[in-house]
Amino acid sequence: MDTANLEKTAWRNVRSFTLFRVFFSARFYYPVYALLFLDFGLTLGQFAMLNGIWAATIVLLEVPSGALADTIGRRTLLIVGAICMLLEMAVLLVAPIGGGTWLFAFFVLNRVLSGAAEAAASGADEALAYDSLKAAGLEDQWGKVLERVQRDTSLAFFFAMTIGAAVYDPEMVNAVLQFFGASFLVEQSQLIKLPILLTFFSGLIVFWMALRMRETSLAHELTVRETLAQSWKQTCAATRWIWATPLPFAIILAAMVIDSVVRQFLTLASEYWNVIDLPIASYGLIGSGMALMGLFVPRLARLLAERNTPVKNFLLTSVAVFVGLVGLGFAVPIWGIVPAIFLYASIQLTGFFVSRYLNEAAPSEQRATVLSFRGLSTNFSYGAVSIMYSGLIVWIQSKGDGTVVGEVAQQSVFVDSLQVFPWYFAFTVVMVFVIYRLRFNLKR
Repeated sequence: MDTANLEKTAWRNVRSFTLFRVFFSARFYYPVYALLFLDFGLTLGQFAMLNGIWAATIVLLEVPSGALADTIGRRTLLIVGAICMLLEMAVLLVAPIGGGTWLFAFFVLNRVLSGAAEAAASGADEALAYDSLKAAGLEDQWGKVLERVQRDTSLAFFFAMTIGAAVYDPEMVNAVLQFFGASFLVEQSQLIKLPILLTFFSGLIVFWMALRMRETSLAHELTVRETLAQSWKQTCAATRWIWATPLPFAIILAAMVIDSVVRQFLTLASEYWNVIDLPIASYGLIGSGMALMGLFVPRLARLLAERNTPVKNFLLTSVAVFVGLVGLGFAVPIWGIVPAIFLYASIQLTGFFVSRYLNEAAPSEQRATVLSFRGLSTNFSYGAVSIMYSGLIVWIQSKGDGTVVGEVAQQSVFVDSLQVFPWYFAFTVVMVFVIYRLRFNLKR
C-alpha cells in the first residue's frame, strides 16, 4: 500500500476510532446507573454482586481478547465488542421489571455480555488506530488524536448524561408532554427502559464504526488451534515484557491504585449526590458538567506528559485524588460537589497518561495484548476494592446500635465509609513505590 493510501486509511481509522469510542463509552443510563438497577427490582446486595460479575468477566477475558486481537485482527475483535454491546442492551430491553429470580438471571447475562464487550474493545481500538498512524509515518500525531478523542467523548458524555437523566425523570418528561399538548402523563415505571433503548441505538453506530475500520496489516489465516496457540504465546510474551520492563510495570501499578478508588466513587456517585442534598433532576447536569472538563483536561494532560516525568505526573494526580477523597468525607451539603471535581479530573488525567505511555512503550506486534493488561489490572483492582467496600459497609453496619433505620441509617453508613477512602488510597500509593523498589531496585 503506497503512502497516500496509508495516510487515507490512517485518518479513516482515526475518525472511526473516535466515533467508536464516543458512542461505546457515553451511555444514556450512566447518570441513573444505580437507580435503574434498583428500579428494575434488584436489591443492593444483588447490585453489588452484579458489579463483581462484570469485573470478573473482564478480568477473565481481557488478556485473551487482546491476544486474539493481535493474531486474528483488531477489527474482528471490535466487531465482536459491538455485537456484545447490542446484545447486552437487548437483554435489558426484554428483562421483566420486578421479575424476581428471573430478573437477576437477565442481569447476570447482561453483565457478562457487558464485560465481554469491554474486554473485546479494550486495547484493540487504540492498537488499530495507533498502528495505522504508525504505518503511515504519523505516529507523532497520536497525542493529538488522544486529546481529540477525550474531548469528543466528554462532549458526548455531556449530552448522554443530560438526556439520560432527563428521560428518566417523570416530572421533566411530563412537563415536556404538557408543553406539546399531550393528553396523557407517564410514570417512572414507564421510563425505566428508555435510557437503555437510546443506548441500543448508540450500539448500532458502534457496530457501523467497527465495520468501517481497516487493518493496515492483515492477520495470517490460522486454524482455531493455531490461533489459540499464537494467542497464548502473545499473552506469555506480553506478561514477561511487562514484568521485566520498569516503565510499563510502574504505569500499570499506578493505574490500578488510582482507577480503582476513583471508579468506586463514580459507581456510588448518585448516592453521594443524594447525601449532599442535591435534587435528582440535577444528577444528569452534574455528570454533564464533569464531562465537559474533558474539553481542557486532555490538553493539560498532554502538556504535563511532554514536560514532566511519569513519576511526577503520578504524584500530581495522586495528590489531586487524595484531596478529593478527603473532601468527600465531609459530605458538605451542595458544596460537597467541589471535591468530586478533583476525582473526575484525575480519572481523565490517568486515562491519558496510561494510554500515551503504554502505546509509546509497547512493541507493535503485541500492543493490543499489552493494552489489554491495563484493562485486566484496573478491573481486577476495581473488583477487589468493590468486595472490600462491601465488607466495609457490613462492618460499619455491625457497629450500629439499631436505633436509626431506613434511608437515614443508609446515608449515615455511606458517609462513614467515605472516611476510609483517603487513607486506603494513601496506603496503596506508598505500596506502588515499595513494590516497584522490591521488583527492580533490589536487583541492582
